[in-house]
Amino acid sequence: MAGGYVLFLLSLVAHSSHPHIPPLLRRIPSRFGGRVGLNPGGSDRGGGRDPVLILPGFLSGKEAYRDLEANLHKRDIKCEILDISPAEWWPTLAGGSFDFYLIKLNETVTRMRQDLGEGARVQLLGHSAGGWLARLYMGPNRYNGRIYNGSDYVSQLVTLGTPHYSQELYPFGRVSEKRTGEDPTLLNEKAMGSSLWFTNANYPGAYHPNVRYISVCGRSVRGREWRLGVPTSEAVAHGSYKANCGSGDRWGDGVTDVETALLEGSEHIVLEGCYHNPSEKWYGSDDFIDEWVKYLL
Repeated sequence: MAGGYVLFLLSLVAHSSHPHIPPLLRRIPSRFGGRVGLNPGGSDRGGGRDPVLILPGFLSGKEAYRDLEANLHKRDIKCEILDISPAEWWPTLAGGSFDFYLIKLNETVTRMRQDLGEGARVQLLGHSAGGWLARLYMGPNRYNGRIYNGSDYVSQLVTLGTPHYSQELYPFGRVSEKRTGEDPTLLNEKAMGSSLWFTNANYPGAYHPNVRYISVCGRSVRGREWRLGVPTSEAVAHGSYKANCGSGDRWGDGVTDVETALLEGSEHIVLEGCYHNPSEKWYGSDDFIDEWVKYLL
């Protein structure tokens, strides 16, 4: 990720209270080619009855998702959270790889499948960076000397506010990643220095036909360039959206703009009034969880 970007990331705190916008589920045929109309769990592309593994987002740890885990359990969905701590992310700010995350993801999926029996698959629920890291895990190409190739073990990937198409235009720049053991013929310069660019270069869009992909994004904050009188949440959103797509004047969940979050070829859900960070009005809260969790049942 980015060395100086840590200062920017620390500003992405949970938003202060806002007037509540009634939630509205919209299924949109965006320019990215998402399918219109989703079938609840049990689709021929997805598992529906498979257990769920919650994947934390950047600089977040397991404890931040306890409420989401509890809300899923209340709905009789078998789930657990990937055992990641915030401190484990810090080396990536200095150019470290994401193997720490992918190795734990691989080990956890293996254990879950062993508990379930032969042929079992899991559903991955990725929040923020956890969503694109799931795509990286499912791919067959060597990453930093390791092959994960997890697509055969995954029935469905649901991403919540994931910046799939972030251009990583961070205001303080970024440190190029130091990875080895990869096929240079498969990578452009940006993919060599960025795991997200590596993922999009090697596994674009809804890459695996045996995996169902669903992209969920909140639409609660329109970014506005900072000036006197502009709410902090809108100024922070402007900076984050601009880092993602080059323009801060967009709608999104306060961290990820809608277009950046909707993976090409996936099924798209946009939630009006939903925010990015764990809070009273985010993807895992009672106001919004039932709008997407039905596709896990």
